[in-house]
Order: sequence, then C-alpha cells, then structure tokens
Amino acid sequence: MRRIQRLQDSILILKGKIMVHSRESEEQNQYIRDDKELVLIQLRKLKAQRTHIWEIAQENLVKLTLESNTALKALTAIVDKGEKVLRLAEICRKLETEEEKVLPFYSSTLTPEELEEIEEITPEELTEELAKVIADYIGMDNFWKRYNKVKLEQLSLQRRRSQLLDINGKLREMLKRYLDGISVSDEVLSQLNPLFIVNYQSNLPQTLSKPTTQPGGKKSQPTYNVIEAAHVVSHIL
Repeated sequence: MRRIQRLQDSILILKGKIMVHSRESEEQNQYIRDDKELVLIQLRKLKAQRTHIWEIAQENLVKLTLESNTALKALTAIVDKGEKVLRLAEICRKLETEEEKVLPFYSSTLTPEELEEIEEITPEELTEELAKVIADYIGMDNFWKRYNKVKLEQLSLQRRRSQLLDINGKLREMLKRYLDGISVSDEVLSQLNPLFIVNYQSNLPQTLSKPTTQPGGKKSQPTYNVIEAAHVVSHIL
C-alpha cells in the first residue's frame, strides 16, 4: 500500500511538473509565434522596400541610358561640327589674301572720341554676373571680327552682283533690240522697228503732212528721209 501511495504521489508530482513544463512550453511557443509573425512582417516590409528600390533603380537605369545616348549624340554632333569648322577654316585659309594671312584681325576703326561717346551712352555698372558673362565671351572677339568682316564683304558682293545683273539685263535688252533690227522674222515684222525700211518707208507711225504744190499747179514729189541702220545702232548702244 505504501508503495502504491508513493507511486501515486510520484505520479501527481510528475503531472504537476508536466503541467508546469506544458505552460512554460506554451508560453515559449507563443513567444516564438509572435516573433515569427514579427519577422514575417519585417520580411514583407523588406521585400516591398527591395521591390521599390529595384523599380527606382530600373527607372534610373533607363533614364541614365536615354540621357547618355542623348549626350553621346550631342557630343557626336559637336565633334562633327568642329570637324566641319576645321575643314571650312582650311578651305578659307587657301582663299585668304596675303594681307589677311599676315593681319588676320583688323584693329578697331573707332576714334577715341567715338569710344568716349559709346562709354557715355552705356554708363551701366558691370554686375558680377554680367562681368562673368562678358568674360566668357571675350575669347570670341577675334572670331566676331573676322565674321563681321566676311559678312560685310558678302553684303558688298551681293550688292555688286545686283548691280551687275541690272547692267547685264540692260545690255541684253540693247543686244536684243540690235539683233531685232538686223534680223527679219514674223515677230520682228509685227513690232515697231526703226531699222526696218521697205520702199523708203519705216514701219514706225508717220505723221500726216499736207502735200505741197509747185508753181503751175503741179504736186511736188514726197521727200523721204533715209537713216542708215549703223547710225541708229550707234545712238542706241
């Protein structure tokens, strides 16, 4: 009986220990589940952040690719333009006069009085920003000198060309009139021509004059003025 009693007491003690361990295990499992849930939440947040960062990186990569291509095209265009400028400069160098080769940049043609007038007209003080802008373009002074000189020569040549075209047109008209005067065609015959004379008469309109009578009642013969063609042409030209 004592042995059974001791066994029962042992069973009760073990059951108590099992219950205690069960509660402790349940609490630990709950802690673990809570930690697991927190870890899963944190993992989802990290995955969302990673996806967002990857999307931003992808957009930046696409943007960088496009901008790099644009920059590459712009730089290629600048290089092509520079090569074209160098080729044109080489061609222009061959067309320069000896004076332009020796003195490529002309000096200012303004007198000291004119320079003073310009300074009086623009008394504006240079601000720091304006001074920086002017400093950036000082290196272009010689370029604009040569450019303006070429531009003036171009305008002068255009004006001279217009004058020569006008003179050429007048000479062509005079030549046409001369050729019409020495040639015979339907077109020439249909127009007034002071050089074309048939039967002592020109095809120009003549003013009517009353016939004069000679003594004895006889009508006088009409008088015709004959003008030599070479004489007329010499006066026309």
